[in-house]
Amino acid sequence: MGISICKFCSKYKILAALLLFTGCYRHHLYVQQEWVDKNFLASSHVNTPDPRQDDPPEGQRLLIAWDFPRSVFQKELTLAISVRFWGDTQKEITYPLAKKRGYRAYFFPNEKILTYRVRVLTRDQEVIESWNHHFWTQLIEVGESSEAAESSISSVSSHPTQESVIDMP
Repeated sequence: MGISICKFCSKYKILAALLLFTGCYRHHLYVQQEWVDKNFLASSHVNTPDPRQDDPPEGQRLLIAWDFPRSVFQKELTLAISVRFWGDTQKEITYPLAKKRGYRAYFFPNEKILTYRVRVLTRDQEVIESWNHHFWTQLIEVGESSEAAESSISSVSSHPTQESVIDMP
């Protein structure tokens, strides 16, 4: 009797483990940021001659990997990447996904990445998944050319001007 109870318990333990460890996962997009310098070269670690040691690559890169289920991949997916740098510049990159599973590495020589956002869009521009750097935020454009800025200026200008809350003597 003791043996049959143990077999019964072990079957349920195996079933519970299978249910816990073989489910659907939600995240299909993975992004990593890394520095690239002379230590990135294998020759720096194994002391072999390398002409790239004279002028080693310097900068940062984004590593992007994806693994989508077939039902999602069939929506003709595209990576939409926005990268902002410390020098007040921004780069927009699009890359159509030809395979449901893959990876890309984007190297930005002599640049320091401030923040980034990677989105996966369908052919209808629907966002399937997004990966934002901790500091990512929408840019607020200020200037004469921005229609949004002009409409917000006109709506604010109709309100009376307010004085400071703290009166300075």
